[in-house]
Amino acid sequence: MDQKSFDLLTDTLDIHYEVLDNIHQGRKIFKAAITLTNHCSVPLEPGPWAIYLCHIRLIEPKYLSKNSFAELTEYGVKFSHVNGSLFKLEPLESFKTLTNNDSVKIIFLAQYYSVAKTDVLPNWYMTYPDLIPRIIKCTADEDLNFVGQFNKPSQWKRYDYELADGKRRYDIYDPFTPKVRFERNLSAYSSNEEIKPVIPTPLQMVCSKTKCIYLREGNWVIYTKDLTLSKDAEYLSGKLQLKIVSQLPETKYIYLKLVPSVQLPPQKHSLISKEAYTLTVDCLEDVIEITASTSQGLFWGIQSLLSLYKDERIPEVKIVDAPRYEYRGLHVDVVRNFHGKQEMFKLIDSMIMYKMNKLHLHLTDDEGWRIEIPGLEEMTSVGGYRGHNASGDCHILPLLGSGPNSDTSGSGYYSVKDYREILLYATERHVEIIPEVDMPGHCNAAIQAVKSHYEKLCSAGKMEEAAKYMLHESSEVQSSVTTQSCQLFHENLLNPGLESTFNFVEMVVLALKEMHEDIAPLRVFHFGGDEVPIDMWEESPACRKLFNSSEDIVTLDDLLEHFVRRVAAIVYKHGLSLGAWQDGMVSIDGPFERSSIPQEDVLVYAWQNVWESGKANIAYMLANAGYKVVMSQATHLYFDHPYEPDPEERGLYWAARFIDTEKVFKFIPDDLYANADYKLTGEPLSIDDIKTYEKKIVNLKVPENIIGIQGQLWSELVRTSEQLECMVFPRLIAMAERAWHKASWEDETDKCKRDAESTKDWASLAKTLGTKELSRLEQAHIAYHLVPPGARFLEDGRLEVNCTYPGLPIQYSIDNGETWTTQSNEPIHIPSNTKVLLQTSSTDRHRSSRQIELLSPNIS
Repeated sequence: MDQKSFDLLTDTLDIHYEVLDNIHQGRKIFKAAITLTNHCSVPLEPGPWAIYLCHIRLIEPKYLSKNSFAELTEYGVKFSHVNGSLFKLEPLESFKTLTNNDSVKIIFLAQYYSVAKTDVLPNWYMTYPDLIPRIIKCTADEDLNFVGQFNKPSQWKRYDYELADGKRRYDIYDPFTPKVRFERNLSAYSSNEEIKPVIPTPLQMVCSKTKCIYLREGNWVIYTKDLTLSKDAEYLSGKLQLKIVSQLPETKYIYLKLVPSVQLPPQKHSLISKEAYTLTVDCLEDVIEITASTSQGLFWGIQSLLSLYKDERIPEVKIVDAPRYEYRGLHVDVVRNFHGKQEMFKLIDSMIMYKMNKLHLHLTDDEGWRIEIPGLEEMTSVGGYRGHNASGDCHILPLLGSGPNSDTSGSGYYSVKDYREILLYATERHVEIIPEVDMPGHCNAAIQAVKSHYEKLCSAGKMEEAAKYMLHESSEVQSSVTTQSCQLFHENLLNPGLESTFNFVEMVVLALKEMHEDIAPLRVFHFGGDEVPIDMWEESPACRKLFNSSEDIVTLDDLLEHFVRRVAAIVYKHGLSLGAWQDGMVSIDGPFERSSIPQEDVLVYAWQNVWESGKANIAYMLANAGYKVVMSQATHLYFDHPYEPDPEERGLYWAARFIDTEKVFKFIPDDLYANADYKLTGEPLSIDDIKTYEKKIVNLKVPENIIGIQGQLWSELVRTSEQLECMVFPRLIAMAERAWHKASWEDETDKCKRDAESTKDWASLAKTLGTKELSRLEQAHIAYHLVPPGARFLEDGRLEVNCTYPGLPIQYSIDNGETWTTQSNEPIHIPSNTKVLLQTSSTDRHRSSRQIELLSPNIS
């Protein structure tokens, strides 16, 4: 095979992937097929070629969980698991040669289930000895056109099996039909609730509907006498295109003013007074005044002013406002797929529009290391890049569909300069950056990068220097490890038995602290701590020595706590607070003893609340034990989940089959169990169910230790900037409302009344999104998710349509998409027996939702 023939083969080879069945193969197994069709003159023969594909589920788990390969002799191929999501398909000698237009359909089994198109990862590639690997062209497609449709319940449902008690566990979710979606949208149309002038909703606001100030009438200026507000004044000047002056004029000015304190009205719940502000727009005096006791509070007043600003006008208004929580965050995983500093700038700009103040950057994981560490250049020269390499020592494997080359979203990192630019940009906008370096699990990239560093120094004879940061034991020990992480990695765990592990941790902490020092001193070091496959430590000689040498280390849980204490001590030594995911701070017996962690503040992010897991109560256990808890519950606040239970929607679905904007909006952080709505199957949950799942119902005794809310975007399936923004927005706006403003319905104990009031409030937000806020995002060049329209035919054959966010344009076509008409508010007359295509459009008409198809009834 020469390169020209090989290139022709990879350009023309057709691959078709399809899920055949999720529910008839037994528990936790699904059936899928890969069809290879040769469309060129180069024969695909038995030989040394291989196809590499990324698959988020373990292929042929019966064999690959124990053996190095699984032979499917009826098709003449074998699968092997490389590491993580990467698998290899190779021919056996019995493989039947595919000449032009020949096909082979390879049917195989995989673990769990697959009910969404985006489960399938792009950029499959082919290798041949001595030739340059090539992406198989038909798989290099973000639309995933090589993936088959999910047309049957057995393809879009996850399970159907009998439980030990004789009951059936059956997935009741189906993709929403246009009619179902129409009915779900009705509450936003039937309510008379007005739109919200400002989001998040202010504590107190009186806003005129008739009086306003026109900023282009006269010479409006910005004035402040406080030098600490100069950056905020410049920011407002740039937004409104107004001059900043040093002398207070008699009229037509915006006064930014620091005051000793802001008087807040009495409230049942506590407020964060340091971020309080007032905003007064006085049409009679032609004066706008924003006051606050801190520059941060004043900046939020500026955001409220900009929210009210439209067509050069600002209505007369009086606002007194303060947030309910000090922590209002967004977590972004920049590892699984890298997103550069320009995207972070856009995210920060959109966060501050809704008074979000924490950006938690997940900088390291199994699939990459995204932050430069001076002195350990391999962390990014190796860990920052993915690609195909036979020896495996130049970069990380091409995981998660990143392909054989280092020019996709699988590769990239923040240099010290990049990171400091993000930090400065955020700090000037009153957003705190919280860096996360995940450990002791999720460390495959770190281990591979430090191995390269170690080997380079060893080859130079610098053995002592090489061993200083070593993260691995001998290759013999590593090759004998049989435990896998939940993301299918064989080697992803830092070793607490190696003192060099903690040298490495300290070097990383110091590097990050130094990056922050003269811009915004680092306050919190987040060490991750989640999903630790502690069984790997049983196979480590160094860990066995710890068991033998310490009376305090008896179990693997003890070993994890030992690791956490060592890391906490390092972080404390350098004057920093500690952050962790909840499973990094608990054992099977509950939270680690709080006094064992020296920091005054330990922030724990409570995410594991799948109701059937029995772990939801850990959030309150942690708060009661003295930890500062950030509510990050996966069932409501994981933005990597789809907006609908539809195979065409992007997202994972392990915590909930879908998480739409309304569900995020209705999250009640002060009453966790009130959020228990549905089982994973889609069946309604009752408090009796919760009592069955939890060992005990835990009451929150120290509510002040719930310090905030955070939305999480994990990026396994998020490869482009548009995909990232669409997964975040508009859900982040709904979460920002809950993080800043406590609605009256949150305290309602009668569920029926609470549901009715929260639905009214949701209707107001939905209308505000459709008529105002989504347009503001467009002006900021931020993409957002567009939900397809709802639709139903009336008895007379006319078509009624609606959308999730009333006010967005709905378009229809009766000529198969050749022309589109924007629907008015009246039902649409459609000829009988006519195919109708529908889509929701952005207000600027530049983007549209998925198209849905209906057939009009035959009306004689």
